[in-house]
Amino acid sequence: MDPESEGPQIIKVTPLQQMLASCSGAILTSLMVTPLDVVKIRLQAQNNPFSKGKCFVYSNGLMDHLCVCEEEGNKAWYKKPGRFQGTLDAFLKIVRNEGIKSLWSGLPPTLVMAVPATVIYFTCYDQLSAFLRSKLGENESRIPII
Repeated sequence: MDPESEGPQIIKVTPLQQMLASCSGAILTSLMVTPLDVVKIRLQAQNNPFSKGKCFVYSNGLMDHLCVCEEEGNKAWYKKPGRFQGTLDAFLKIVRNEGIKSLWSGLPPTLVMAVPATVIYFTCYDQLSAFLRSKLGENESRIPII
C-alpha cells in the first residue's frame, strides 16, 4: 500500500469538539479584547471642558449634584479626574490608580454574551456546511453563500 495513492485522510470533527473549540476561542478573544474595551470606553467617557455657564450633573456614587460652571475667567470648582492623553496613557493611569484587575472589569457580561453566541454560530455553520456538502456534493461552490 502506497501512502500517496490513498489520498488525503479526512478527519471528522464532532459537534462537541466544535463547541469546545469555539468556546475556547470566545474566551481567549474576550480575555484579550476586554482591556481594550475598558480603555476605549474610558476615553470616550471623558468629556471636553464645560463651556461657560452650562450646567452638568456630577455623581459621586451616592448622590447626584447639579453644578454650574463659572462665567468668564473663573474655573469650575470640579475637575473630573483621570484626563487621558491617549490609549497608552489611559492604560498606564488605569493600572496605576485602580490596579491591573480593573482592565477586566467588564469580563463577566462579555463572556455571558460572547460564549453562547460564538458556540451556536460556529457549530451551526459547520454542521450546516457538512450537511449541504453531503447533499449537494463536496466541490459545490455555492455552499458558503447558502
